[in-house]
Amino acid sequence: MQPDHRPLTPDCLEAMLQLEQAAHPVPWSRQLLAGCFSERYFSGSLWRGQTLLGFYIADQVLDESTLMNICVTPPCQGQGLGRQLLARYVESAAARHISQLWLEVRESNQAAQRLYLSAGFVEQGRRKAYYRSAQGREDAVIMQKVL
Repeated sequence: MQPDHRPLTPDCLEAMLQLEQAAHPVPWSRQLLAGCFSERYFSGSLWRGQTLLGFYIADQVLDESTLMNICVTPPCQGQGLGRQLLARYVESAAARHISQLWLEVRESNQAAQRLYLSAGFVEQGRRKAYYRSAQGREDAVIMQKVL
């Protein structure tokens, strides 16, 4: 059974928070997630029935967008859901006449970097010691895709 694609709404907040806490080593707070429902942001999600499997949150400023968060529930990671969410993000951005996509990813997250590279993103630089980690700090890899 293929998951359903849906936009995120404030009603999804509790499910988003639970998924975020399960999937990320330094999860976003409820307040940060709740702040992503203004006109500046757009999002998408994958559901199986009433279960949230994954989501993305992006912002738009003029003709640029930054993928702020992409998250897949741990039991479903490695099954192509992240690729589906990323493809939906790119499609949504193109429909909004966005010409440049940006994202930051932990240097240690090699699986995500491979996904982004396979989707046409290229590394543009690094932010030194940007993310907190168990070892202290780690770099953020800055990636871009031109549409």
